[in-house]
Amino acid sequence: MIYFVVCLAALFTSGLTLFSGFGLGTILMPVFAIFFPVEVAIALTAIVHFLNNLFKLLLVGKHTDKGVVLRFGIPAVIFAFLGAKTLLILSGLKALAAYQLFGKSFEATPVKVVIAVLLVVFSIVELAPTLAKVSFDRKYLPLGGIPEWILWRAFR
Repeated sequence: MIYFVVCLAALFTSGLTLFSGFGLGTILMPVFAIFFPVEVAIALTAIVHFLNNLFKLLLVGKHTDKGVVLRFGIPAVIFAFLGAKTLLILSGLKALAAYQLFGKSFEATPVKVVIAVLLVVFSIVELAPTLAKVSFDRKYLPLGGIPEWILWRAFR
């Protein structure tokens, strides 16, 4: 039953974000984190995100601006690998705190704290109407993958 719920959540979220263009990781990762450890949830979200992007490429790939893909995509891929390394480092650090709630033991690990902060920040960014209108000149595209990595891609 768990696998059915997880697959349904992935399908539903992918469909929603197909039209919005954003939010897959912000919505799906917390759902996965309910059922899996945070590190596994991030990896699963990355897989769904990758497959969703392949699907979008098949749908609208012939209409893509190849210059944008290269100028934005190459730095994003490079920083995604650096993000994966950061995730491994954070996952290996000791817990910051331990606590009990409703008879269960929990730990606040660095990776959980970073992910929690990032999810809050990205939720605010995605919901803020004034930020929806922000746009940048094409000359800044190579920098696009760097802030995304710093704020999110490192942990998806």
